Amino acid sequence: MKNIEMIQKLSVLQCIYQMIASSDGNVVGSRDDRAIDLALKELELTTNFSWNMAIKIDPHEAFRQVSTISQTDKVKFKNLLLRIAEMGGNTQFRKNCATQIFQLTKC
Repeated sequence: MKNIEMIQKLSVLQCIYQMIASSDGNVVGSRDDRAIDLALKELELTTNFSWNMAIKIDPHEAFRQVSTISQTDKVKFKNLLLRIAEMGGNTQFRKNCATQIFQLTKC
């Protein structure tokens, strides 16, 4: 997912935010910083500014943007969300949210 457009990268981050916030009520630094760092690294984004911009994107627009990435990148997106789902919080709810996001993004 390193070669996708910036809006698509930010949209991936919005999807991660939605998964965490929907399953755990909010993002908690002590619990979720490792997951956010992993996502930023996978997308080759270097600052929390990207995260802060991403969480302001309309979720429906984010889902639409992610649905336009290549099939190869969709597989990477799915793997990333599932890895993050396992990193903390209510992992079962996170997996359920990830599944819903996969449907919304046509992954």
